Order: sequence, then structure tokens, then C-alpha cells
Amino acid sequence: MAKKLGTNKTHFEQINLTLVYIDQNYSTDITVKELATISGYSLFHFHKIFKEIVGENVNSYIRNTRLEKASNLLLYNQHKTIKNIAIDTGFTTSTGFTASFKKKFGLTPKEWRKSGYENKSFSEASIIEIKENINVGTPEIVKEAKIPILYMRVYGYEKDVSKTWKKMVAWADEFDMLEKPHRYIGLFHNHPSFTPYSNARYLACIQNLSNAFRSGRVGKCTISSGRFAKFQFKCKHDKLYKMMHATYIKWLQNSDYEVRNFPAYVEYKNPKELVKNGVLDIDFYMPIQLKS
Repeated sequence: MAKKLGTNKTHFEQINLTLVYIDQNYSTDITVKELATISGYSLFHFHKIFKEIVGENVNSYIRNTRLEKASNLLLYNQHKTIKNIAIDTGFTTSTGFTASFKKKFGLTPKEWRKSGYENKSFSEASIIEIKENINVGTPEIVKEAKIPILYMRVYGYEKDVSKTWKKMVAWADEFDMLEKPHRYIGLFHNHPSFTPYSNARYLACIQNLSNAFRSGRVGKCTISSGRFAKFQFKCKHDKLYKMMHATYIKWLQNSDYEVRNFPAYVEYKNPKELVKNGVLDIDFYMPIQLKS
């Protein structure tokens, strides 16, 4: 039996660097050798450490990231051809894209685009019924600047994220970050409609303009600028995915906008309730662009 590597503070720091790189460059030809160089590990040790921390091998993580981006574009960027979406998300051939997509989602890209939400084979996923009577209101269209963040990454989205946030707040408090202007942000790397909770990726983030550096489980990156549809919710965290999903179904499809292929995020306006898993005042930012 192979000896398990000890997962230490440095491992988290270095693997976080590669995860940020993948999220920002998934449309390009990413090689494992390139990622190993970024991490500072040998190719052999990089494979082992990545899987221990992330829970899946690096090639699978890259492929799943691309497929999740593609699934979002297929639903909400109807003017783009399936071939162009495959290219935009890092696949070199339409055939390979279609085969990988069907293996993950159970439908071809064409079938997904036509009826992904209505297909009931996704019983294990966080599918939310379109017919539910949820009022999402009318969003404010805003332009947001870049947001520098420090974050803790969650593998497997949790309906109760208070434990993660308690750790994040304790870390920030230790470095006196909470004495300065800051914001509490949740970044969602998966669309809230078809990814199983066990596979969803979430970042618990604190915006801070200080020069605090990444440390252990805490990584550092920047949320890109752009145009967003800003919705306001009042709910507990276990209802948040449902509210987010409803905005795509009830507002986006009837608007003049389509999604940008960038993670959505929320700002928590009453963070004291966040660490108690209480009722939250939330601003939800859906990344959008005018339809072509």
C-alpha cells in the first residue's frame, strides 16, 4: 500500500495556485507539467498532493471544470454553436467534447441545450423545479470593479457553511484584517442547477485591500470586473441555491442579456448571521453581457 503524503500548510498554498490558474485558463491547452511547475513540485509529487487535497486527479479536475463551463454556455448562450462552445472551453474536437459531455451529464450537448432542466435523470443533482412559485424581483444592472479576495475553498458545497466561515473569520481576525474595510463574499464555481452538492466548489472569501498574503488553506486571487445583474435575497444558506437558480429561469431567459462564463458570487450583508447559519441579507451578482 502506498504511503500517504502528509498534507501540510505549504501543500494547500501551492495547490491553490494551480487551482486559480486552471479556473483562469481552462480554455487554453493546460498541461500537468505546467501545473507542476507552478506548484513547485515534481510531476510525481504534484499528482499525489493534488489528489489528496482536491479529491480527484488533476486531469479529471480540468475536464470537469471545462464541462461545467460548457454546460452553462449551452443553456444561456443560444447564439453560440456547439462547436464554438467546445473550443471556448478548451476542447480540441467536437467529437471528444460530445463524448465527455454525455459521460458526465447523461445527455449530448444538443440534448442538454434543448431540455437539460427538464430531464429527470439528474435525480442526484441539485435540480430545482422551474414551476416553484419564487419571486426573484427585478435586478439592478451594475458594473463592478475587480475585487481582491482571500478565500477558503470548499470541496462539496455545504448547505450550512457556517463552520468554514468561522475558520475564515478567525484567520482574518488573527491578522487584524477585520479592523479595516472589508466584504464577505461567496464565490460559486458551479452553476446552481445541475451539479451535485458533493461535487460543487465554493469559496468563502473576504475582500480586503491590505497586503495580507495567502497562508495554508487561505488562498489569494481577484474576482474579475464586469457587468452583473444584482438581485437581493433574504434567506438561509440552504435556500440560496434555489434562489440563484430561479433568477436564471425566471429573469435571464426573458431579458436582453446572457451569462458571461464567469462564476457568480454573493455578498453577505449581515455576516454575524453567516457564522450562525441564520437568515441572511444577500446581494447576488449574476455575470452578464448583452445578447449578441
